[in-house]
Amino acid sequence: MAGTVATASASTVPDGQVQICAQGDYAAYVDIHPVELGGGMTSPGFMSTVQKPGSCWQSKVNTSGATAPVDVWGIRADGSKFHVGASSFNSKTGLGLGAQGTAAAPSMAQW
Repeated sequence: MAGTVATASASTVPDGQVQICAQGDYAAYVDIHPVELGGGMTSPGFMSTVQKPGSCWQSKVNTSGATAPVDVWGIRADGSKFHVGASSFNSKTGLGLGAQGTAAAPSMAQW
Protein backbone atom coordinates (compact mmCIF):
# COMPACT_ATOMS: atom_id res chain seq x y z
CA MET A 1 0.00 0.00 0.00
CA ALA A 2 2.95 2.34 0.23
CA GLY A 3 2.48 5.42 -1.88
CA THR A 4 -1.28 4.95 -2.23
CA VAL A 5 -2.34 7.75 0.13
CA ALA A 6 -3.16 10.91 -1.77
CA THR A 7 -1.64 14.13 -0.49
CA ALA A 8 -4.26 16.42 0.98
CA SER A 9 -4.46 20.09 0.16
CA ALA A 10 -4.27 22.74 2.88
CA SER A 11 -8.01 23.31 2.66
CA THR A 12 -8.72 19.70 3.69
CA VAL A 13 -7.07 20.07 7.11
CA PRO A 14 -9.35 22.29 9.21
CA ASP A 15 -7.95 24.99 11.49
CA GLY A 16 -6.83 23.53 14.80
CA GLN A 17 -6.24 20.05 13.40
CA VAL A 18 -3.13 18.05 12.58
CA GLN A 19 -2.95 15.19 10.07
CA ILE A 20 -0.15 12.65 9.61
CA CYS A 21 -0.14 10.22 6.69
CA ALA A 22 2.31 7.32 6.42
CA GLN A 23 2.93 7.56 2.69
CA GLY A 24 6.22 5.66 2.62
CA ASP A 25 7.16 2.05 3.26
CA TYR A 26 7.31 2.51 7.06
CA ALA A 27 5.01 3.34 9.97
CA ALA A 28 5.03 6.94 11.22
CA TYR A 29 3.69 9.25 13.93
CA VAL A 30 3.79 12.94 14.82
CA ASP A 31 4.96 14.48 18.10
CA ILE A 32 3.78 18.04 18.90
CA HIS A 33 5.91 19.52 21.67
CA PRO A 34 4.63 21.65 24.55
CA VAL A 35 5.47 25.36 24.44
CA GLU A 36 6.13 27.77 27.31
CA LEU A 37 3.28 30.28 27.41
CA GLY A 38 4.65 32.47 30.20
CA GLY A 39 3.63 32.74 33.83
CA GLY A 40 4.59 29.12 34.46
CA MET A 41 2.04 27.85 31.92
CA THR A 42 2.76 25.57 28.97
CA SER A 43 0.66 24.42 26.06
CA PRO A 44 -0.13 20.71 26.10
CA GLY A 45 2.08 18.39 24.11
CA PHE A 46 0.42 15.80 21.89
CA MET A 47 1.45 12.61 20.11
CA SER A 48 -0.52 10.78 17.42
CA THR A 49 -1.00 7.06 17.25
CA VAL A 50 1.40 5.13 15.03
CA GLN A 51 0.11 4.90 11.47
CA LYS A 52 0.89 1.91 9.29
CA PRO A 53 1.95 2.55 5.67
CA GLY A 54 -1.01 3.78 3.64
CA SER A 55 -2.99 5.15 6.59
CA CYS A 56 -3.64 8.61 8.06
CA TRP A 57 -4.51 10.05 11.46
CA GLN A 58 -6.14 13.42 12.08
CA SER A 59 -7.14 15.12 15.33
CA LYS A 60 -7.88 18.48 16.87
CA VAL A 61 -4.86 19.82 18.79
CA ASN A 62 -4.87 23.02 20.85
CA THR A 63 -1.57 24.87 21.22
CA SER A 64 -3.20 27.72 23.18
CA GLY A 65 -2.22 30.24 20.49
CA ALA A 66 1.48 29.37 20.61
CA THR A 67 3.56 27.95 17.76
CA ALA A 68 4.77 24.51 18.78
CA PRO A 69 7.68 22.50 17.35
CA VAL A 70 6.59 19.32 15.58
CA ASP A 71 8.62 16.20 14.78
CA VAL A 72 7.64 13.38 12.46
CA TRP A 73 9.10 9.99 13.39
CA GLY A 74 9.31 6.80 11.38
CA ILE A 75 9.48 3.26 12.71
CA ARG A 76 11.59 0.57 11.04
CA ALA A 77 10.48 -3.05 10.74
CA ASP A 78 12.74 -3.91 13.74
CA GLY A 79 10.88 -1.36 15.91
CA SER A 80 13.63 1.26 16.05
CA LYS A 81 12.61 4.84 15.30
CA PHE A 82 14.18 7.52 13.10
CA HIS A 83 13.57 11.21 12.49
CA VAL A 84 11.71 11.98 9.25
CA GLY A 85 11.37 15.75 9.51
CA ALA A 86 10.41 18.79 11.56
CA SER A 87 7.87 21.58 11.27
CA SER A 88 5.80 23.84 13.52
CA PHE A 89 2.10 24.11 14.30
CA ASN A 90 -0.19 26.79 15.68
CA SER A 91 -3.77 25.72 16.26
CA LYS A 92 -4.97 28.88 14.49
CA THR A 93 -4.32 26.94 11.25
CA GLY A 94 -4.38 23.32 10.08
CA LEU A 95 -1.31 21.20 9.34
CA GLY A 96 -0.94 18.10 7.17
CA LEU A 97 2.25 16.03 7.14
CA GLY A 98 3.27 13.06 5.03
CA ALA A 99 6.03 10.63 5.97
CA GLN A 100 7.31 9.58 2.55
CA GLY A 101 10.09 7.61 0.91
CA THR A 102 11.71 4.59 2.48
CA ALA A 103 13.10 3.89 5.94
CA ALA A 104 16.58 4.15 4.37
CA ALA A 105 15.79 7.47 2.64
CA PRO A 106 12.84 9.15 4.38
CA SER A 107 11.34 12.49 3.41
CA MET A 108 8.50 14.66 4.63
CA ALA A 109 5.75 16.52 2.77
CA GLN A 110 3.70 19.31 4.32
CA TRP A 111 0.31 20.73 3.36
